[in-house]
Amino acid sequence: MDILAGNWGLNNKFHAGKNGPLKLYVKDFDNNGSTEQIMAYTIDGKEYPFLAKDELEKPLPVLKKAYVTYGEVAGKTVDYILYDLFKDFIELRADNLSSTCFINDGKGQYKKVDLPEELQLSPVMAFTEVGGRPGLLMASGNFYGTIPYEGRYDALQPTLFAFDRQQSKFVIKGNLPYVYGESRDLKWIRMQGGRKALLLARNNDALQFFYLND
Repeated sequence: MDILAGNWGLNNKFHAGKNGPLKLYVKDFDNNGSTEQIMAYTIDGKEYPFLAKDELEKPLPVLKKAYVTYGEVAGKTVDYILYDLFKDFIELRADNLSSTCFINDGKGQYKKVDLPEELQLSPVMAFTEVGGRPGLLMASGNFYGTIPYEGRYDALQPTLFAFDRQQSKFVIKGNLPYVYGESRDLKWIRMQGGRKALLLARNNDALQFFYLND
């Protein structure tokens, strides 16, 4: 079985201009009884905090006393900013943010193939096969729960795609126009009379139904 893996995509500040892993450092850094999470991106082997000074200070007020101006932390690495607090943490990392398919070669090995650029514009949250169309798939997603500094992800409409064996890559076949929102699931259901419909579930929004033309 091949594996479709939805991911955060490549149209974001986590990826743009970076050439190393994305990391998350987890610890009660200031010993106040609550756990903080410090996200860092990598450029040329050096790790820099993802959030700006004012956002870092919300979970870590101690930084307000350590650095008064933005200039004191501009362009500085995570270990420089946190100084002696940067130890005994849990480190998590993400090396690949692209939505991907792992194709089984029939011998127990998998080949990683990135999905098309159109499916990297926003986080992909759901996939489904399109019944009656062999090899045709649909992906949907988006995510709005972000801070203004990051910006919400709203560029992905439910998109049809398929694997082109001659080109050995996925190609876009079309999309559902004028369909917006945070898609969370795609399911085929059978309506009264036996006709099949595609049910699209959206976060904090109404369900949508689509019929497949014969």
